[in-house]
Amino acid sequence: MVFWIAILAGILFVWLAVRLGFYATWVLLFNVVISMYVAIFLAPLVVDFAPAVGGAASYSVALSMIVLAGGCFALLQGLSYVFLTGQFNIPFPRIFDIVLSGVLGLTAGFLILSFAAIVLTTTPLAQHKIISSIGFNEQSQQANISCMARCCDLIHTVAGFEGSKETTGTAIHRLLDV
Repeated sequence: MVFWIAILAGILFVWLAVRLGFYATWVLLFNVVISMYVAIFLAPLVVDFAPAVGGAASYSVALSMIVLAGGCFALLQGLSYVFLTGQFNIPFPRIFDIVLSGVLGLTAGFLILSFAAIVLTTTPLAQHKIISSIGFNEQSQQANISCMARCCDLIHTVAGFEGSKETTGTAIHRLLDV
């Protein structure tokens, strides 16, 4: 069910993407993927660096993922606006602008809601019967995990250090096991 909700959110992002155009939508998608990548790989380090005690400890992974992704996205989107989308407007053919920006918008919306579902799955709320029946458990998240892993692995091939054997999929599963 979460997969279909993510698809519906992606369709809403299609409308936004067509209004923005291809250039701005590509920048948005790039910033979303970079933010997710940073949050997935740095959240365990932040949790270990600033351990929480008591009842807040079970939400520390989710909170660190939200803060890292939100902060990184805000920073990247602000820099992109100042230096790229706010300064330049690159015209594309109308059909190219509508179709490809729609595809990129669908992808961005799907990835954003998939990331939100993964964040919710890392919390103790996912253990409740109602939440797990909707699809917020690791078994139901396999489609979301694979799509996020494919997109983030593109970044990992460039940004990952040479000795790293860990893929984005294993990093996400490690977050869900914490």
